[in-house]
Amino acid sequence: MKYEAVVGPSQGRRIAVERLDEGLYLVGDRERAVNVEVLEPGVYSIIMDGASYEVSVREDKKGYVVEVGPHFIPVRVEDPLQSRGEVTSPVQGDAVISSPMPGRVVGVKVEVGQAVKEGEGVVLVEAMKMENELHAPKDGKVKKITVKVGDAVEAGQDLVVIE
Repeated sequence: MKYEAVVGPSQGRRIAVERLDEGLYLVGDRERAVNVEVLEPGVYSIIMDGASYEVSVREDKKGYVVEVGPHFIPVRVEDPLQSRGEVTSPVQGDAVISSPMPGRVVGVKVEVGQAVKEGEGVVLVEAMKMENELHAPKDGKVKKITVKVGDAVEAGQDLVVIE
């Protein structure tokens, strides 16, 4: 699956990233050898084309802030499903949160019957050695949870239903 990110303040620079093979990515129009290791939640060791970087990533209201050395870089990841027209807004009726990519469930932050607010973190999926927090698309109540921590998931697999 191809992801697009807007890197930098305001409109920033748009960069497409696509996994080609284990450790090989197409970043923009260049193939790059990339190895990512999780040092601790939100902190990664990245070796790209032989150069080593320690990167911290934290979520903010507009996306993420990536810290590399003394640099703090705002990054907004575009939803690949939204760009293909597969997500509609506003959400009416039951909202199904699906995995955006193959991976492994590393955290479930809600329980059946729990009230959630739009934007609240619901489930964590690790993919390509990166943790992805999936959020409630609307205010509601958790109706169903179809996965547990440790489960392998496929792209598009339903994880949580909010009514």
